[in-house]
Amino acid sequence: MKILWVDDHEILCVALSEYVQAHASELGATPIDITPVFTLARALEEVNKTPSPDLVFLDLNLDDENRGAATLEHFQAGNPSKVPVVVCTGLTPVNDQEVEILRMCMRDYAARGILLKGGAHKKMFIGLSRILGGELWIPEEVLLRFACSTQAPSASGNEHHLGLTPREWDVGRCIARGLSGKQIAKELNVTEGHVRQVSCVIYDKLRVRNRVEAALRVNAELGGGSGPDKAPL
Repeated sequence: MKILWVDDHEILCVALSEYVQAHASELGATPIDITPVFTLARALEEVNKTPSPDLVFLDLNLDDENRGAATLEHFQAGNPSKVPVVVCTGLTPVNDQEVEILRMCMRDYAARGILLKGGAHKKMFIGLSRILGGELWIPEEVLLRFACSTQAPSASGNEHHLGLTPREWDVGRCIARGLSGKQIAKELNVTEGHVRQVSCVIYDKLRVRNRVEAALRVNAELGGGSGPDKAPL
């Protein structure tokens, strides 16, 4: 797997690149070749080479002109092969403005996941493993903030959202809030086995692979929906 890692903190960029390469087997990935670069201009040169990278990790704050969601916007404009991009950022889900930046990256600029540089080491390792396995990954704390900042539609409009039954919609909204299967079962007064069964039906109906992707679809519906060409959020 060929990866492009983009971060203007050169020491951190090289250190993360070397760490991922050294732990490729633990991350469940095939041998990894990572190219660290420190500017957006250089990243755009690399992503347009043949063969192009298989995956890009992109910091959002590179310089005065490329900060926040604009960094990803500029990169995607010069990414004709649509190489998947994961946002690797020092932004946090504590700040409302920063949460909105992360939401824009997922919703408007087709990010394929989020890694928090300031997050717990174990969580970041898990996220890396899932991303390298081809999954969309968003930390639970970010996903929860996405859910909390959307407004649920009125109860009278819930019955046919996303083609789900009322019970499936109830479970879907709990998933979107970041609740575990045990927590969902307690809140809805059902068994954990029932939650698992309904969750599988939801994944099938929404054509998603896991809880994160299901949560993004439900959050998109709660927030008013997204266009067919937008990343679901």
